[in-house]
Amino acid sequence: MADKIIDGRKIAAEILGQLKTKNVAGKLKLRLTAVSVGADGKLRKFIELKKRAAENIGIEFNCRNFKTNSSQSNIISEIKRLACTKSVSGIFVELPIPKKFNTGKILNAIPPEKDVDVLSAAAQGKFFAGESSILPPAVEAVKIIFEKYGISLKGKRAAVFGYGLLTGRPAVHWLAASGAAVTTINEFTKNPGGLSKNADIIVSGVGKHDLIKREMVKRGAVVVDFGYNTVNGKLCGDVDFAAVSKKAGLITPVPGGVGPIVIAAVFQNLVKLTVSKN
Repeated sequence: MADKIIDGRKIAAEILGQLKTKNVAGKLKLRLTAVSVGADGKLRKFIELKKRAAENIGIEFNCRNFKTNSSQSNIISEIKRLACTKSVSGIFVELPIPKKFNTGKILNAIPPEKDVDVLSAAAQGKFFAGESSILPPAVEAVKIIFEKYGISLKGKRAAVFGYGLLTGRPAVHWLAASGAAVTTINEFTKNPGGLSKNADIIVSGVGKHDLIKREMVKRGAVVVDFGYNTVNGKLCGDVDFAAVSKKAGLITPVPGGVGPIVIAAVFQNLVKLTVSKN
């Protein structure tokens, strides 16, 4: 069964190794800045993982953390200041942020040329118009997996669980633009299993433990799980991994599956944006 489990850590290490070579050879002097709001432990962990990856490939990494009682205008002003700082190559906001803030307005303070997550309205507009030089990290991660395993999307049926900003929405667009027939499944979808069990590809980014069961998956399907949950102290995704892995053709585990590749994709975007500016 090991050959059907996608080793995201190994794939990410290969990508980061290639980026390190480009960074050193090109003397790029890259600096990535994270912006976070509040002291959520899960967010701190994600930022720490990105910091570790940056250090491994010789990229400077900074984090600007705001307290929850900060004003939205101050956060936006600081992002705009960072965006105007020549030494800052890229910026991302670690999501989610507290509901009292307007997430869209904060994200829109990042200019497209420094938006490594492709989350500002301007950067997303370019992506959906097919004019972006980079892909949202979640989409890039799926693309990397499919290219590595020689999976063609033309004529395939895909089911995407969730339609969120980070995963579902961009994945639906990219899969359809790449030739797949895409079905979007959300909390209002009737009989989601009846739709997903005919899909050649399943992508899920809902964040609900054991959302996708064995009977909802076609034998031989490719299953990419972006879900992230903690149950009884253990990390798990949206997919019932133990059961579905026996039926899928390829599957990403949680942890160690698509997550590390998403982080690598962030740095890939950083390098691409920097090189395109130069």
